[in-house]
Amino acid sequence: MATLQMVYNDTEVYNLWCWESQQIVHQTAKMTNRTLSPTGHIRVALLGPLGEEPMLTVITKMARPSEMRALEKESRIYTTRLKHLQGTVVPICYGLYRGKMGSEEVGFLLLEYCQGPQNVPLMDRNDLIMIAVCKLHQAGVLHGSLDDLHHIVCSDIGVRIIDFSGALENHRCVGGVPMGTHPSAVIPSRNGCSELVLMEKIYGLMDLLSSHNRF
Repeated sequence: MATLQMVYNDTEVYNLWCWESQQIVHQTAKMTNRTLSPTGHIRVALLGPLGEEPMLTVITKMARPSEMRALEKESRIYTTRLKHLQGTVVPICYGLYRGKMGSEEVGFLLLEYCQGPQNVPLMDRNDLIMIAVCKLHQAGVLHGSLDDLHHIVCSDIGVRIIDFSGALENHRCVGGVPMGTHPSAVIPSRNGCSELVLMEKIYGLMDLLSSHNRF
């Protein structure tokens, strides 16, 4: 079990627990004033060992009782099917912590901070996105909302795909290789994977070919 002392503001401090953790870790998270969602449920915090000044910048996603199941699902996907992709394709997951704010049950999912500029040429960025999406599919996860650009974050640490609360698990397709990266890649439209077709049209080789054929 891991514990988290959540310093929510100057007057509110909450003790939270992560029962799924296999390590006994005691940490402090100090919430900042930076909010990344209109509702204020996604915020930036500083994380560190209990008793020390927190220094690591992280993202916190808060859920109230009606939203807890979706947050638990996202945490489970990060820590099972996508565990080997943390820090490369998806954010590092620092755990799902639960507790109470007053009388209300709450949960906080702590994730790697992956905001900032990316100085990469457009074609290289698109290749990185396609490779990341295909790795999700190879892991058996269909995101379901990648046409919304808010779920693909490009920064100085690379590409990260985020928010798996609506994802489908146990996904199977044979087109999980970007067309522009491998000579034997399977064209996604032939296997019926709508998400890969969409991503190829937006970021991949299919869009380049169709653009070329128009001239």
